[in-house]
Amino acid sequence: MSPDHRAFASSLVDEHLGPRLEAAGNPAGLREAAVDLAAAAFAGDADGLMRAQLRHLLHPSSSRLPDAYLADEAVAEDVLQRAAAGLRSALARAGTLVDARSFERAAAARLRDDPRLAVRAELARVPRPLTRPKPLRWSIEPAPWAGGRGPDDDPWPPAGVDAVAAMRCLPDGAAALARVDDGPRAGWTQIGMIERHQTPARRYPDRPARQVLIAVGLEVTDTEPPADSLPFAWSPWQLWTLPWRRLDPTGDADTVAHQLATGTWPAVALTDGGWTDPNYERTGLGSPPYVLAPVLAVVAALELEPTRGVCGFSLSDGDGPGLVCRQWRGHLVHDGNYQPLTPAVEGADLLVRPDLFARLRDTAGDARIHTGFSVNHRTGGEAAADED
Repeated sequence: MSPDHRAFASSLVDEHLGPRLEAAGNPAGLREAAVDLAAAAFAGDADGLMRAQLRHLLHPSSSRLPDAYLADEAVAEDVLQRAAAGLRSALARAGTLVDARSFERAAAARLRDDPRLAVRAELARVPRPLTRPKPLRWSIEPAPWAGGRGPDDDPWPPAGVDAVAAMRCLPDGAAALARVDDGPRAGWTQIGMIERHQTPARRYPDRPARQVLIAVGLEVTDTEPPADSLPFAWSPWQLWTLPWRRLDPTGDADTVAHQLATGTWPAVALTDGGWTDPNYERTGLGSPPYVLAPVLAVVAALELEPTRGVCGFSLSDGDGPGLVCRQWRGHLVHDGNYQPLTPAVEGADLLVRPDLFARLRDTAGDARIHTGFSVNHRTGGEAAADED
């Protein structure tokens, strides 16, 4: 076995499996076993398969990996499953006997990919909505710089960015939040929105990678939120799939009500599903860049539960769906080379039913509601790093 195969296998395991091994508590010997199996695979057929895939899928003049499930990812998943299958036997040989069913179930939950996020994200996809606060109307045109063919028609940064770049909250409090004009959610209020406009570096006409990121979220506070912060909290994406009491068994309705009436809190969370989380590999192929959710206190205060049946991201009460997260992506662009087209715009928003929004305003108090806001633009190496 070549030392090169083992070095590649080690980097492969760290890249594709590292976060999942950490989440499982790094079981003794599991990483080493996975590296051994991966090295053996690439000393055999996997190396040739990888080269054949790249030869067929990659243009000779391109330096970007194709958007495909390649042999390195397949090998990483295979070796993890094969190595993990012997965990309980290894424990038994070391003198530790465990209940087989509970141990296997717990180990699988910690190590497996979870495809439900990708499936729900696909079910939540809609044509790109134009719902956004009025000061963000300039962002309706997707990546306007993408169509320019020279410096004279290359609007970078987009018109409108500079006018709002220094703002942390939009004026007019809750009144600044956008409302849906038509469709099945007409009249609902958009309490959260995140959208990324991004183009890759191009060789012709020569242009660096560029990105604009916009974030809007309802926040409750007696003072303006701190500068240079996103208007979001951080929560698990399972808020969409599990009753809130399972996520916080110690939660109490009276405590939640007091917190909402007196505390400082964002109403919207950027979840740990998708590319925003360093452990996103655990959520499986097809994960969206962003998944928004209400914070747990809002779910509890509005007495919402995950919507039953096949659906995207939806929470309901006795009157039906009351909070939903929509997903969108589109407006394909290319890098002037032979790479597959990539979406220039990807985003998500969080909508609340009118009667629930009224309850939320009554609980928090209109004077304490802010429309939090953040916008930034990047170019060159910074934008390209985000794309990777």
